[in-house]
Amino acid sequence: MDKQFWVDIAKNDYKIPDERTLEELTKTLFGYLSNTDPELRDEIAYVVYANFLKREMYSMDQVRAHVHELLSNLKKGIGETETDSVFLRAFSVLLLAEIVYNDNKKPLLDKDQVETILAKAFEYLSAEKDPRGFIIVKGWAHALAHTADLLQELGKSRFIKKVKLENILTSIADKLIHSTNWVYIHGEDERLANVVTAILERELISDEFLQTWLNSVTAPEKTWNGAYMDEGQANAFQNVRNFLRSVDIAVRAAEKLRNREKVELLLFEAVRNLKPY
Repeated sequence: MDKQFWVDIAKNDYKIPDERTLEELTKTLFGYLSNTDPELRDEIAYVVYANFLKREMYSMDQVRAHVHELLSNLKKGIGETETDSVFLRAFSVLLLAEIVYNDNKKPLLDKDQVETILAKAFEYLSAEKDPRGFIIVKGWAHALAHTADLLQELGKSRFIKKVKLENILTSIADKLIHSTNWVYIHGEDERLANVVTAILERELISDEFLQTWLNSVTAPEKTWNGAYMDEGQANAFQNVRNFLRSVDIAVRAAEKLRNREKVELLLFEAVRNLKPY
């Protein structure tokens, strides 16, 4: 199928041509997830699949089968850096985010499957070692940002309650505080901040936990003292600082957050106390 085929489908309100089947087209779309052509991944695989979901073209059983396949993709090439395998993982995460987004609007998944997605998201967040955002010629990888999108939707899920929401926040802190050879420069901090505000807006997180969580990034077990004298620690420090500043901005814009002033005060103190000495 050439790209014009997909352009024509979009122009025809994503109706399936008579000579094709939804199952056949979906298999092709999933095959594009690992492609190094950014147009096939972003503008066709993601956009077309998202529109098929939006139009409720899949049965619940079909969506659940998609979840199983997409989760299995997260293990393929995991641990590799600077290889093309990142595209399959990163865009599988993005499609999972789209599925949970639709499930939050109208039930598609059951509790066990949502909890499985969350557990696999935690595993993937920790295991993914390719931090690249935009890659020249090949386009977006953006694994951390896409994972943040999934965690944001999971943070809104009716099945994810207080303890697991706390676990989401803890997983983000754990990802950011460790020494790294990379500073995230493609908006990953903003996408992670969206996860935090989505969780806080549910009003299930206590002020006490929020304070403890902020302390875990401003004063982790290995403190930030001397961070600027070690490149890996300096990178981690910068990632944490960018993240906290983005959370602060996101919270100020979060109109649904009832205790916003208290959270703003905690964030202000956290940012002020974050020092490399």
